[in-house]
Amino acid sequence: MSTTVEMWAVFDPEGKPLGWSLRPNKEWSIEDFVTSSSWGNYEKQGYTCRPVRVTIEELPQGEK
Repeated sequence: MSTTVEMWAVFDPEGKPLGWSLRPNKEWSIEDFVTSSSWGNYEKQGYTCRPVRVTIEELPQGEK
């Protein structure tokens, strides 16, 4: 069984999501990435924070 949830993630300038930045809202995602006062500098470099859908599926026992 799997569940899909809506979250937010920071994407690098190449458009790849940074998995560790997944959070339930935009503010938390940005705050965990960098202090809010310097987020503008990262935006200038091409970083973005966008909504994503994440599918949660339990792995079979013993699988990593």
